[in-house]
Amino acid sequence: MKILENLKLDSWYGILLYIGVLFIAAALFFDVDYLEEKHLFGFGLGLFLIGISFRIAEKYAHSFKHANIHTGPAGYFSWKIIKHNLVSIIILIIGIGLTGLFGFLIVKNLI
Repeated sequence: MKILENLKLDSWYGILLYIGVLFIAAALFFDVDYLEEKHLFGFGLGLFLIGISFRIAEKYAHSFKHANIHTGPAGYFSWKIIKHNLVSIIILIIGIGLTGLFGFLIVKNLI
């Protein structure tokens, strides 16, 4: 099961990234009768862009805790934070727009 560990499916945007890739592949390689391939491709591209923008914005914050008689020994801590820059915000806006537009078109064609 090393394959699943290497995919980095530990966050919602990592899962969104791979779902977008699966939708893009489904639009390119499979013939779905009740969906238009261009709508499925656009929806998958939007999900992919949202996942990529959050991967770009993922940073690590670090902190050092000094030794204290009340709180214990010294320690080094790090955690993930999301800090968007201009590029990731632009990619996120495009991804949200594509996901909303093509999601609406998919639902409209199904009804």
